[in-house]
Amino acid sequence: MLLSDVTWMEVEEYLKRDDRLMLPVGSCEQHGRHLTFITDTLIPWELARRLSAATGVAAAPPVAFGMSLHHMRFPGTLSLKPATLTAVLTDVVECAYRHGFRRVLVLNGHGGNTGPLAAMGADVTNRLAGLKLKTGAWWELPPVAELTQARFGGREAHASAAESSVVLALRPKVVRLERAQFSPAVSPMRFADADEWRRRYPHGCVGLDPTLARAEVGEELLAAAQAVFQRELDGEW
Repeated sequence: MLLSDVTWMEVEEYLKRDDRLMLPVGSCEQHGRHLTFITDTLIPWELARRLSAATGVAAAPPVAFGMSLHHMRFPGTLSLKPATLTAVLTDVVECAYRHGFRRVLVLNGHGGNTGPLAAMGADVTNRLAGLKLKTGAWWELPPVAELTQARFGGREAHASAAESSVVLALRPKVVRLERAQFSPAVSPMRFADADEWRRRYPHGCVGLDPTLARAEVGEELLAAAQAVFQRELDGEW
């Protein structure tokens, strides 16, 4: 039940029996020397497609631009400001609510979207009567994080081993692992602007060595994320 593949007539019939909607949210930003700009959109969109096929729950097309201001020193990154992304997400959810969707699961593909998603959620759930909203970042889901630790000995950061593995599983021809380089992640208390972010991570890849990536691990990670999101779709709202 992908809105990209149906007409308003199918949605009208769907809303007679179900009020759930999945909303993938990604970004258009650099992903190191080896992954493409749509990585953060590709992964949640694929999860939404798989979940819809498994459950019949409707899925909206992805919001393909996110809050990526800290990546703006890398050419090609296209970012929304935090307030703009919050407003876009709010508008989309309000439209869904107006049509009759009352349970919305946001599949987040980018860490920079976390703040705007939280701001949007606090607003709409307190203002739109009966709206239930869930959000989840696929790489932060406990089974996914545990699997990443088991396979690679650490946590995913940005464009590193876990994320690269998932893209290898989905679109192996666009991955250029022979070009990959990375920098260890640091966790300072203060924010990094775009200039400082590039100084810290000149290759654009942070954390786990991306050359460890394997497509079979990517499929494991996708399956683990899908299982969690499916439980949330079918569980208590």
